[in-house]
Amino acid sequence: MKEIFYFIIALSVIACSGDDKAIVLTPDISSEIQIEDEIISAKQIKELKNAAKVVYTLPSPVEMADILHETKAVYDVYVLNDPDAIDGYVTDFKRAMNLGVYFADLSFTSLFDYAQEAMKFMGAAQAMSDELNIQGVFTEDLMMRLEENMSNKDSLIDIVGSAYLDTDLYLQDNERPVVAKAILAGAWLEGLYIAVCLKTDSGQERQIWQKVGEQKPALGNLVRLLEDCKDDQFDSLLIDLRSLVKTFEAVKLNYQSTKPVTDKALKRTTLGGSLNVLIDENTYNQIKAQIKVLRNSITE
Repeated sequence: MKEIFYFIIALSVIACSGDDKAIVLTPDISSEIQIEDEIISAKQIKELKNAAKVVYTLPSPVEMADILHETKAVYDVYVLNDPDAIDGYVTDFKRAMNLGVYFADLSFTSLFDYAQEAMKFMGAAQAMSDELNIQGVFTEDLMMRLEENMSNKDSLIDIVGSAYLDTDLYLQDNERPVVAKAILAGAWLEGLYIAVCLKTDSGQERQIWQKVGEQKPALGNLVRLLEDCKDDQFDSLLIDLRSLVKTFEAVKLNYQSTKPVTDKALKRTTLGGSLNVLIDENTYNQIKAQIKVLRNSITE
């Protein structure tokens, strides 16, 4: 399943390049990929691609660490959802949304050396997964691997990513798309919520504003993904997300691509490019206020 994690990362990168990053395309990705004796079907590949369209512009843990370093921003563990709040989520829809929230919180606590908090969030995710009757993900082996790797950030991120994708594939295999999309929405919203809650020195805020502004296409894709579910449980959330889309209209994204370079020996083509994000303080503050209200409506 580790390979699936890297595969979806590849799909995410292929979806869009930005921040002066290069993307690499190789010709050996087919409609069916065999991984660890599993066949990932064309249908599952499509689902992963749809998910990638939503999350591709989310700052990666490494990028968030860079932001913290460059802006001297402060990451406060207390802005995260309460891992003891699980008993308050009594419907499958609410549980699914908050399982996504806990996945995002787990990623951040794993990265920023909050070992004890990471264990709490993993426990919350495990309990929520059990309530949703998601089988074979939060196993005893997974929990042991987490405990054994608490001091290894790369391994922790790998474990969390694998758990998330195992969850998504289980739900797709068992034809539970509403739960899968609710988890994705919860994770995306929590990631954006954490970003707007970062505290930084005056004069350094624009780097965070730009990272938030990059979410504009991901937000549009998320709305379309939830609309495709045609499930009234998403109605209230979609009203709020469409309102957020209107606010994001003031954000301007200018893409500049460079000529692709092909390495014939390696059979690899590299595409370079940059993304210029234009967002003002008023727009950012409106987005921040809406995100806080929306996220708290999920976790309350």
